[in-house]
Amino acid sequence: MIESISSLQNPQVKLWRSLNRSRAERVKNGLFLAEGEHMAGEALKEKNARALLIHERARDRYAALAGQASAQGVLSYTCADHVMAALSDTKTPQGVIAVCGYPQNEPIRGDWLVALDGVQDPGNVGTVIRTMDAAGYTCLLMDDKTADPYAPKALRATMGGAFRIPCVRCTDLAACLRELAQDGYEIVAGDLRGDDFFHRRKAREKLCIVIGSEGQGISPAVLQEATLRLKIPIPGQAESLNAAVAGAIMMYDFLRERMGY
Repeated sequence: MIESISSLQNPQVKLWRSLNRSRAERVKNGLFLAEGEHMAGEALKEKNARALLIHERARDRYAALAGQASAQGVLSYTCADHVMAALSDTKTPQGVIAVCGYPQNEPIRGDWLVALDGVQDPGNVGTVIRTMDAAGYTCLLMDDKTADPYAPKALRATMGGAFRIPCVRCTDLAACLRELAQDGYEIVAGDLRGDDFFHRRKAREKLCIVIGSEGQGISPAVLQEATLRLKIPIPGQAESLNAAVAGAIMMYDFLRERMGY
């Protein structure tokens, strides 16, 4: 049986509403909201859903998702129009939201990493994760200034990648990269004074690509830990590349190198 929720004063609704307000609320409650049919489906596919919220008039439309939730022991709720409106963060709500577990204390995994140094635009953070998911990168590292991957805008931009790519928050990113370098990782940083990206030496098998903030680039402390500093050529008039675009170029060119193309 699916429980119906019609009041904004419901304690669970109050908790769920808080999750879109700030990273602090998401961390404190260990939860985040994944809105829309695709994102809710990804949450169920990766078995990260804790509850499924369905608009009362969309119950038939999302019967299959509710069935998946039930099979996993995940409770589903039908919500009144004003309740779903209060929980939604999109201009055109699709009428379904998954309440998901917020990953905390994740370990660094795998040999192909990306690190974000002060990337504050949530769309860029989400796009980086989506690219990592496509190109086979295994873990994302972030400093404290980088936008939360589980914020609504960033999460939508990941297109489900956030459920598959572990995201590790480093209180001291430079120290974290130093440890990786000592463990044999190539720390690749974009640097306007670096070597030509397309005429670089071959990288080590274990790799961490560092992407800097949109306005300031990579901080001096983090740049100091790089074992390879590279500049993507810009023969046109633009002063710089978008952070997520630069990251995608690097990720895929190192993938090309590894695949022997």
